[in-house]
Amino acid sequence: MSSQRQLPDFATAGWYRDPSDHRCPHDAWLEAIEISEPATGERKEKRQTAITIRLLGAYHDGEIVLRYSGVSSYVVASVASKDGIGDWLRDEFSVCDAGMLRHRITWCIGPSTESTWEIVAEGVSYEWKTSQANRVAGGN
Repeated sequence: MSSQRQLPDFATAGWYRDPSDHRCPHDAWLEAIEISEPATGERKEKRQTAITIRLLGAYHDGEIVLRYSGVSSYVVASVASKDGIGDWLRDEFSVCDAGMLRHRITWCIGPSTESTWEIVAEGVSYEWKTSQANRVAGGN
């Protein structure tokens, strides 16, 4: 991969950093994280790591799905999680020396407890799914 790699389009879009936009992950809540190893080959010996993060949007009217492919490393840790990991406080994308994408996510529980995740992957995609209740009510 080239060191001239660009960040994903969604990561540089204005709406992604605008907490008033319902698609913005700020203040979203973790619904699920799935770490899998999709395999190919006759004996399923060719393996890669993939991560999917599902979030309940901050306005509770939709779901954000982030999918990471070709994951080369990840750290998913929480200093406290008895009552959940908290709100998605902020995140940052960068390009590593090897041309991989690095995504750092900071979660906040209360006013002073933060946890940081880091995922390094070949690719990452974003999907916004409007909730069924919002579609029935005529929302976007």
